[in-house]
This record gives sequence, structure tokens and C-alpha cells, in this order.
Amino acid sequence: MKVFLTGITGFLGQKLAETLTKNGHEIGTLSRNVASGDRATNTESMIRGEAVEGVQYYYGDLTDYLVISDALKDFQPDIIIHLAAQTSVAYSFTHMKEVFDVNFIGVFNMAEAARREVPNLKRFIWSGSAEEYGIQPEKNYPVKEDDIQLHAASPYGVAKIAAENFLKYLYQAYGFPAIIFRNANSFGRKHNHQFVIESIIYQMIHGKSPIKLGDPEPIRDFIFEEDLLNAYVLAAESDNEEILGEAVNITNGEPVAIRDLAEKIRKITGYSGEIQWNSFPKRALEIPKLNMDNSKVKRILKWSPKYSLDEGLKITASYYMK
Repeated sequence: MKVFLTGITGFLGQKLAETLTKNGHEIGTLSRNVASGDRATNTESMIRGEAVEGVQYYYGDLTDYLVISDALKDFQPDIIIHLAAQTSVAYSFTHMKEVFDVNFIGVFNMAEAARREVPNLKRFIWSGSAEEYGIQPEKNYPVKEDDIQLHAASPYGVAKIAAENFLKYLYQAYGFPAIIFRNANSFGRKHNHQFVIESIIYQMIHGKSPIKLGDPEPIRDFIFEEDLLNAYVLAAESDNEEILGEAVNITNGEPVAIRDLAEKIRKITGYSGEIQWNSFPKRALEIPKLNMDNSKVKRILKWSPKYSLDEGLKITASYYMK
């Protein structure tokens, strides 16, 4: 199949492009990362010093509808996987317009251009977030996808809910083949320690005592990179139409308090120093708990996480110990 993938320079995008290419699919992408004079040769791009071969590149921005429309009209994908996003929740509090431009307008542009220019599109797989659930009453945990009200607790969450609502509207009005992944906090990054698990690992391995962390009390679900990758591949290659128009939780189903998470990582890294909690201001409307049920995606896609939280933590820590 022909797969148009956004976010190829991101955490998951490069590995997803490589996996889909190995599986025999043709990949197209939208990229802003291009050096002067390189636009004429759009068969590869440099990502962290590595060339991704066999990918057809179109150059532009998610906020430019005409560029996206022209790219999709030319490439005519069977599948679109839209990963590109501004991914930091904390950043969204101080950069609201940028986050809305990318995380809502970007989705609007991709989906509407696809609806108009790609009449034979089979699937539009979009990366939503557990943050869409916001603050829920305890009786709702672990939260299931259906018959539950979404409560944004950040500008990031507002943008994600808006994008999901638009995709569901397109499905209901036009039969647009949207698939919504409400992803747990992903981890397994090798080059970016700005996110909670990677930050704790990096500080414990390379930092001096005390290391500085935020609020120890929130409870979170996580998903290891390899399991998240497998979910996207399954969704792209599956012919099960029951998932069209649906939202599914992608999570390992092992909720853990940040304090307990840090202790797990302490044991793995052998860190013996002090942890200085509450080193950063709490965000407005801090979500005390994010814990999702994953039975729906298990039933429809036959997907299950292969890595436990502890296994994923050990693999991620090994990246920073080298």
C-alpha cells in the first residue's frame, strides 16, 4: 500500500517509516527539515544524521492547507498516519497558539485535504492522547473509550479533543475512515530526555544529587515505543472495518504513581542520591490520575502490549548507560 506518514522526524516516525518500508509499503511524508538546494532530490532526508531511504518527501508545513492538498493529490495514499504534533503538555500553557495551529489546524488541514483529494483513502490514523480524558471521577477508572465525557485540563488537551471531534464529524457526515488512538504517555526515547521517564533515567545516570523532579503524586499509564509502533502497524495493515470512526486506548494498563516510577528507575540505575520533589510549579488543573482500559483495542485489532512497564524501563535505561 501507499502510506503517507507525518511526523517522520519524531520519536516514533522514523521507526514506523522503516518498518512499513520493510513490510513492502511505499512511504510519502511531509517535511520541513530540508537544507538549501536539496529540494530537487526528495528520495531521502537526513534525520539525526541517518538517511531514510525509499521515502518520497514533500516539503511544507502542517498549517499550509494548499501544500498538504497538493501533496496528497499527487501521492494518492491508501493510508494516512498522522503523528506530527507539538507533544509537550507543559509547553502548551505558554505557547497556546502554536499548539492549536499544529495540533488542531494541522489535523483539520490533513483530514480535509484527504477527504477532498484522496477518494480511495482506506484509513486515516491519528495520534490522540490520554490527556483528552482530563480529570475523571474515581468510579470511571480505568477509563473506557465510549460513553464517557472528555475533560480537557490543558491547552494541549483542548486541541486534541477539538481535533478528535472534527475527525468524528467527518466520519459521521462523509464516512471518512478516521481511526483515533488515545495514547498513554509513551517512552523509550534514545535522544530526548525532556519527558518524565527519560528525564528521571537521564538525571539518575548523569546527574548529581539531588536530582530535581516535579509532583510525585500523579498516577499515569505508559506505553513502550515498540508496543506503540506495533499498534500503528496493525491499524494500518488490518482490514477490520469495525475500528473506523472509533477511538481506542493504547496503553500497557499498568498505572503507576510518579513517586513509585522513580523508585523503579532508582533500582534499575543504582542511583543512591536524593530526589528533590516539587522542584517545579504544578501546572494549572493537574490531572491526578490517568488510567485507561485497553480491552477495546485488544478485541478489535488483536493487539496487546508485549513489554511490561519494568521491561520497558530496563531497555530505555540501557540506552543511557552506554
